[in-house]
Amino acid sequence: MTDIAFLLPPGFFTSGVTGLIDAFMLANRQMATRGGPGLRWRLLSADGGPVAASSGLRLAADGSFAELSAGEVIIVPGVMFDDVASFERVLASHADLVARLRGWREAGHVLAAHCTGVALLAEAGVLDGQPATLSWWLAGWFRRRYPAVQLDAQALVTESAHILCSGATSAYQDLALKLIARLLGEDVAQVCARILLIDPNRVSQAPYATLAAYNGHNDPLVSDCQRWMHARLDQPFSLAALAAAVHSSERTLMRRFRQALGDTPLRHLQQQRLFAARRLLETTTLDIGEIAQRVGYQDTGAFRKLFTRELHCAPAEYRRRFARPSSERVQSLANDGSAKAKCSQKAQLTHGQ
Repeated sequence: MTDIAFLLPPGFFTSGVTGLIDAFMLANRQMATRGGPGLRWRLLSADGGPVAASSGLRLAADGSFAELSAGEVIIVPGVMFDDVASFERVLASHADLVARLRGWREAGHVLAAHCTGVALLAEAGVLDGQPATLSWWLAGWFRRRYPAVQLDAQALVTESAHILCSGATSAYQDLALKLIARLLGEDVAQVCARILLIDPNRVSQAPYATLAAYNGHNDPLVSDCQRWMHARLDQPFSLAALAAAVHSSERTLMRRFRQALGDTPLRHLQQQRLFAARRLLETTTLDIGEIAQRVGYQDTGAFRKLFTRELHCAPAEYRRRFARPSSERVQSLANDGSAKAKCSQKAQLTHGQ
């Protein structure tokens, strides 16, 4: 029997706890039919008392952090926040938990974290030199705050010998499958994936990123620039024109973009254009050449190469996978949304997309 401890920081995402428990329960049913040991779990809070989730639901704890037993696998769910500044305050408020996480890793515990919970592991320093992923919209902030971590922002799950991390929101499902495969066997994980209707082969967060979602920064100047660029995707780009439009200097814009997004304005514009192209592929029947022109590329061949390099699937293949039924397609760009499936593990995700 493998013991698992779910940590309950205030404002945790309920699904990052209960969703995994449901998956573990199904895994245990599979193990029972095979006559093998399963998983056993409990919930721990700072003081052993009940904790309110971000939804307001309160979960009763089975004990306190201080009661963690040797050998337990530790799972840290994501926590809710309003903006980067408030998230940093949340992290600062968990200094005791951060210190405990550092000690538990030194004691040999396996650590797993979901979504924004990954930042708690990074605060503890246990991710230095290790692969990690987290909510894609925090990638720029995360890279600046934790430069020693090997962030793979497009990955749904990263795994090393003693640490597992998963990406945004529903990636807890992928984390559950990884843990089941590691603790009970790949065949059990495959059965659970089928029962839970989880695609075990999806590996990237990139197709799910949206321009309308939280940008991972709170710089109003950069936000103004993003809106200006998004309104002119089909036009030639000029850093000087952008600087003039937002009443700033080119040097200031370069510095603020690197601080807020870890990128240049031109690189960010490129990702905005690719997102718009994805939406056109999903929602219209326009040919590839017309789409390329609408998002600022006069050379269709160059657009195809860029799209394939960044998303690791060609535009035509992307349309085949993600396009809505023909009856729902229109000849204009739909409202911002997100693709609902995977491209490839190495799809390039940028901060603030």
